[in-house]
Amino acid sequence: MDRSRPLARVLLGTAAAVALVSCSAQEPAPGDAAASRAPATASPTSSGGSPATAPATSPAASSTPSTTASTTASATPSPRRKLPDAADGGNRRSCADGRCEIRVKRKAQIPLPARYGIGPIQVTGVSSRTVTMFAPLTSSNFSKGTGCTASITGPSQGAPGYVILDCSVGMKTVINKMRLEVLGAVGKTAVIRIRPAK
Repeated sequence: MDRSRPLARVLLGTAAAVALVSCSAQEPAPGDAAASRAPATASPTSSGGSPATAPATSPAASSTPSTTASTTASATPSPRRKLPDAADGGNRRSCADGRCEIRVKRKAQIPLPARYGIGPIQVTGVSSRTVTMFAPLTSSNFSKGTGCTASITGPSQGAPGYVILDCSVGMKTVINKMRLEVLGAVGKTAVIRIRPAK
């Protein structure tokens, strides 16, 4: 019997087993193959070797425009009017000769010469715009100029006539032989000028 054939078979089987074991060792496991195929991600490093710090994102500038408080222009108060100077101050007696420039208030009585055909004048009201006066007419012949609002009543039998004047600041009027002008008024005080009518 030839003993070399069984020995050859044993050697061939051993070689085949060694080849199978070698192939299985070289083939990677499924999980290892997937890991080997995944690309390696390199951590960014700074020049010093430490991991680089991501730049901080600056907050976006606010798109809302700043609200500017609207300033309301304060109303500029109008300058307070000043009462003009009166040449004769508050001396009403200075009007007795027919020429005067005086300060008056309500209830002031102003004497006038008889030749004027009017008077005395009674101040019945003063405001910042108008002076109201009342005066009897001592002459039966009277005339009235333009300017102040004048309401003349009479004369009638047994009663003299009279006139009510409403004069705004700056207005002039002529009653009989008297000329009157309101120079100014502030509050409850006015300045009037009396002259002979021309």
